[in-house]
Amino acid sequence: MRFNTADVPAAERMAYVRDFYGPVLIGLDLVPSSGDPFHISGHFLNLPGVLVGQGHTSAIVSSRTTALLSDGIDDLTICRSERAYRVTTPDGREMELGAGETGVWNLGQRSSADIQSSTTFRTVQVSRARLRTLVPHIDDLDMLRFAAGDPALDLMFGYAELLERQHVGSEEGGRLVAAQLAELAALAFKRSAPPREAPGRSAVKAARLATAKAATLAALHRHDLSATTIGTQLGISARYVQVLFEEGGETFSAYVARLRMEWLRRMLDDPRHAHRRISDLAFEAGFRDLSTFNRQFRRHFGEAPSAARRREVP
Repeated sequence: MRFNTADVPAAERMAYVRDFYGPVLIGLDLVPSSGDPFHISGHFLNLPGVLVGQGHTSAIVSSRTTALLSDGIDDLTICRSERAYRVTTPDGREMELGAGETGVWNLGQRSSADIQSSTTFRTVQVSRARLRTLVPHIDDLDMLRFAAGDPALDLMFGYAELLERQHVGSEEGGRLVAAQLAELAALAFKRSAPPREAPGRSAVKAARLATAKAATLAALHRHDLSATTIGTQLGISARYVQVLFEEGGETFSAYVARLRMEWLRRMLDDPRHAHRRISDLAFEAGFRDLSTFNRQFRRHFGEAPSAARRREVP
């Protein structure tokens, strides 16, 4: 896929970039950041689990917004620019990158890259599914900086540049090329990334999990409660929400089910609510249908809700 703003009529250019090119084709919100004439040209190659790109742009802010996180993409983007740029996240983290340095950040959370005027860039975007078998702690990574001249990344970007001149040729060739690019990225990550149990890293993830649990508890009675709704609220992807809970020892869905069961049991045990129908309590707890509620209650407590109430009421 090739794109150049010069090919779009000037009157329609910005709308096309903001409404289609940015959010639909590359999953980013693009906003000019200076008074320079606005332009972007790029070449992108979509491979299985890997997106390779290179191009030239005027000064621009490229962002993953809350709305865009609904696309479910939580890839790692690996970017090298001939001029300095800065990546920031809403929680206050910041990464300053000099000319020729490589930045890596997580597309599964809100972030912004402030790119200087008239710069050439290269990117390789790799899915976590491809990296997960290669880098054991890949889900801990969301921001890394590599100095210019990193051998593994030099080789990866050199290989990516070759693909601009050499046609991949077949679907099988595309899979092979994608795997090789992912392996080169993994080689750099394994050498430079912190280990899974690094204290600082664990503290950050523990804080994020606590925030996600608090948000889930506050939304417990909503029928549309899901990892997606919590992720949207917190500015992270649904997949990252699930990872946080799984690494905490309990899946998101199991956590929600357990909290709802505990709330329902308190209601059934409380004589002040003896007059209320069990079905009304189930809907209030956030269940959409009674069959799901009855099945989960039996699995959790080993008996039907009606049996639990009869035993508790004198």
